[in-house]
Amino acid sequence: MREDSSLPKKPAAKLPEELKAELKDDVGTVSWSWLRPHQKRNILFLVGEQLDLLEVAVAVAEDRLEQVKLWLETGELARPTSSQVDEWERNGGLFAGIIVKPYVFFKPATVRDEG
Repeated sequence: MREDSSLPKKPAAKLPEELKAELKDDVGTVSWSWLRPHQKRNILFLVGEQLDLLEVAVAVAEDRLEQVKLWLETGELARPTSSQVDEWERNGGLFAGIIVKPYVFFKPATVRDEG
């Protein structure tokens, strides 16, 4: 059987290091006003303090369902609660965020001590 060159080819899977480097470049600092529409669409997930945002993004991008399911079950990865949303609506805030389609993952931004 001849290969049809007009058919789109599936991209080669990225090595974990390549994927991590690519996703690292996609992490940005965002405000609550940027996150709000994603919250309203129910695609926003808060990454717990003990988890690394980039680690979560890589796991989702690689379809590591068992790991993601475990984080959801333990609450380390969760949708924001209504009280958290209310607080951010009142006080705003800055967050580290990343899109791994179709979801958005975020956690409070940390201030680095430059001294």
